Amino acid sequence: MSSVIKKYAALCIVCLCSSLFFLGLYHFDNKYSQNTIQAANGILALSENDLKKSPVRFLVSGWEFYPDALLTPEEIQDSDHYMRYLSIGEMSNFSSPADSSPYGCGTYRMTFFLPERKEAYAIELPEVFSSYTLYLDHDRILQLGDPEQRLPLVQNRMVTFYGGKPVTLTIAVSNYDHFYGGIVYPPAFGTMLAVNTSRGIRFAFCLFSCTVTFVCALLSFYFSHRMKQKNAFLFGLICLAMCGLSSYPALHMLMALSVFPWYALELFCIYLVTLLIIILQNRICRPGFLLSAISNGAGAAFLIYALGYGIMASRLSLGAIRFFSAAVFCYKAASALYLLIISILAIHRGEKRRRPIFYATAAATCAFIWDRLLPVYEPVIGGWFVEWGSLFIAAAIGYSLWHDVVEGYGNSLIFQEERKQVIRQLSMQTEYSRQLSEAAAENRRLIHDIKHHLRAIDRMASEHGQTEICDFLLQVEEQVAASLAYSHVAFCKNPVVNALIEYYYGMAQTQGTEFQVRLDLPDPMPLTDVELCTVLGNLLDNAVEACSRQTKGKRRILAIGEIRGNMYFLKIENTYDGLILPEEKTFRSRKGTAADHGIGLSSVRRILENHGGDLDLVPGEETFLVGITIECPFISKSQCVI
Repeated sequence: MSSVIKKYAALCIVCLCSSLFFLGLYHFDNKYSQNTIQAANGILALSENDLKKSPVRFLVSGWEFYPDALLTPEEIQDSDHYMRYLSIGEMSNFSSPADSSPYGCGTYRMTFFLPERKEAYAIELPEVFSSYTLYLDHDRILQLGDPEQRLPLVQNRMVTFYGGKPVTLTIAVSNYDHFYGGIVYPPAFGTMLAVNTSRGIRFAFCLFSCTVTFVCALLSFYFSHRMKQKNAFLFGLICLAMCGLSSYPALHMLMALSVFPWYALELFCIYLVTLLIIILQNRICRPGFLLSAISNGAGAAFLIYALGYGIMASRLSLGAIRFFSAAVFCYKAASALYLLIISILAIHRGEKRRRPIFYATAAATCAFIWDRLLPVYEPVIGGWFVEWGSLFIAAAIGYSLWHDVVEGYGNSLIFQEERKQVIRQLSMQTEYSRQLSEAAAENRRLIHDIKHHLRAIDRMASEHGQTEICDFLLQVEEQVAASLAYSHVAFCKNPVVNALIEYYYGMAQTQGTEFQVRLDLPDPMPLTDVELCTVLGNLLDNAVEACSRQTKGKRRILAIGEIRGNMYFLKIENTYDGLILPEEKTFRSRKGTAADHGIGLSSVRRILENHGGDLDLVPGEETFLVGITIECPFISKSQCVI
């Protein structure tokens, strides 16, 4: 009961800490929550004290907006166009109460009244969807794409100017290619030094994130290749996709990019990360084949849907855009809930290593909830709530995999040392088996010769009436015949395997265990002698040890090997006391020290996986079954039956 209370207490602490973290981001790293003076009725008046107090501010509210018109400063002054004031929000576009479509055109305008002291100022324009022309007073300063020709082009740009007199900023924007339209994110304004510093910090953060994720991807691919771990490979793909997401803002700072295919690739990377997290967490938490197949299939389907949506966005109707937005909400909610549930189930199965993943998933769920509950949010430097949640999950999975890699590396060192010992033992056993065979052959030859000598002596004794000698010789001849009938047991033609089976056969006979072998060995075997003996030795050792612990019932070990087509099937079945210690996808050993638990089976599993084979462990009430399947193109076979 206390452990359950501790688990729920830890969950509450994680949820509380993550909620405080996201609330802190919302208040301190949010362009919309900064307590700075904003424009009113299209005019922003700042004093020197205002600029010293807040060198950088984000122009959220107070914009003059002329809908459905691409205007120059002269056209605004000479004509009487319809105008309204608006605030730039996270999803702001060309929409109006009458028409909520993101497509169209419009002109934004703001006038700055700055201190008379002539100083350099800067305006950073984030991504403006999807082409625009910028004017300072009556001068055209910048143009990205062609608003009139509807040629889209997107880039994060900065323009500078000198104060000392009122300056009017005019931005004419058109969008017919993107599901966002107009100025979606608020521009930054301040002194040139302050804006450049903020821009440089954001670029350095993106570059750092990109570098770290790329290095993690390379390390994951390296360990995946060295350790033969598919999970590490999947984690490398996650890091690579996150590297793509991290590099996207940096690319937009460095160069002007077309809307497509870049936004389609961004959507692809976002939902590829989600899909890979689902796949990898399914492999780690093992919720079952059906749940894994459904979740993986749903993630792959939504990935294809998002990619198609990104490619076809410029040709979609408003209804399709709204449907995609609703689908994204449902998919994110379902994914967060699913990941949380399977991590809870993994912990309830006793997999303590999955607790970091569970807590990270809980934090990601909090990120999704706060992303829906809080009003508009856009980070100044960091990432979005959902991105932070994905980062938490990826970091937890990475920690779990790193733990497995370190443990696997330690086991591999043990396995290598064990392999060296096995090689030495096999060489000695092979030499001993060869000597025994030679000695047995020599004994049979000598005994055969002795029989002839005894018969000759018997005839001579009979001729001289020595009946007692004849009776004695008869008894000796019977003993010699019995010795000749006995021969050294040859379990199979492979001397190495024969020596190994002979060893465990002797152990089984000593402890009163029935030992039966019906083993077809293909010739050649895909496993080397060392690998074959490692597999058989570990499995037979476990079987003999399990029988030795059995206090009642008949002790029995059965080993059957069959060749079916190009597949080789090996089954080793033994009786036991019915007590097992489950540990992840294997069973903990009850012999030796804790450091040795599971090493034997891990060695067997590693050898079989290297050859494309499978290992199945099936515990029953009275018997424990180990099944091995391996592809084995064979030429001939040698059979041993005991």
